[in-house]
Amino acid sequence: MAILGRRHLGICQVLICSLVACGGDASDTGGLEQMSAVEEQPEAGDGTEGRHESGYTTMNVKKGGTLRGVVNFSGAVPETRTIVVTDDMNACGRSVQIHDLEIASHGGLANAVVSLTDITSGAVLEAPTSPATLDQRGCRFTPHVVLAGVDQVVEILNSDPVAHNVHTVAFDNRSFNRTQPPSVEKIEVSFPIAEKVRARCDIHGWMSAWIVVVDHPYNAVTDSNGGFDIGNVPGGTYTLEIWHETLGATTQTVTVTADQVTDLSIELAQTSP
Repeated sequence: MAILGRRHLGICQVLICSLVACGGDASDTGGLEQMSAVEEQPEAGDGTEGRHESGYTTMNVKKGGTLRGVVNFSGAVPETRTIVVTDDMNACGRSVQIHDLEIASHGGLANAVVSLTDITSGAVLEAPTSPATLDQRGCRFTPHVVLAGVDQVVEILNSDPVAHNVHTVAFDNRSFNRTQPPSVEKIEVSFPIAEKVRARCDIHGWMSAWIVVVDHPYNAVTDSNGGFDIGNVPGGTYTLEIWHETLGATTQTVTVTADQVTDLSIELAQTSP
């Protein structure tokens, strides 16, 4: 995998080819912290219906289709930047390579968020059996982009022998800034409103990540090869958004056929400044 450096890039051009086949800190003991007040939402299980605040209606999806594809990057390769580390070298190393684009050898782009943004009804966002996890290891957040459902517990870990601080920047949820020394096993937080929340460490300025809070199940983060899979989608025509922290967001109309797989090849191309 080629790991590329940060550079200001313009809004990307997307080509999609589809083929239809068959604030107040909690104590540092890691207690659950709710980022803002939660308004009660209706429960919805299999075969039941309930309306979320966003207007999304849950239902029992029969013969849902699948969106499956790869997000690729094309264009000039940004240069990698190197930061010389002067403190905490036992955990961070002597230097850090800064990259915001992770591109596989065939061009697949990791850490892009793929979402159906205008879907109004579909499967319930199932309550997860385990928390979403964001770790700090080797003075990096990992994974770089993590999906979390609204009100889902997000465990923030510190696997390093040095202190970090977790500083989130949100618009609709409450931001927080908390120190996490090695003695604090985990910080647990949750977010009641769907949005993209940036996380950073002010102690080690190169560290950053994204917590993408979602209120329906039709979202995915591309893997190291640029691949993604969004299943159980009701048949219909939707707006597909592809977002990357460096490349920005772009949209494309896609059509899902019931009980069929729609294969997508998506290309994000750098535009001239």
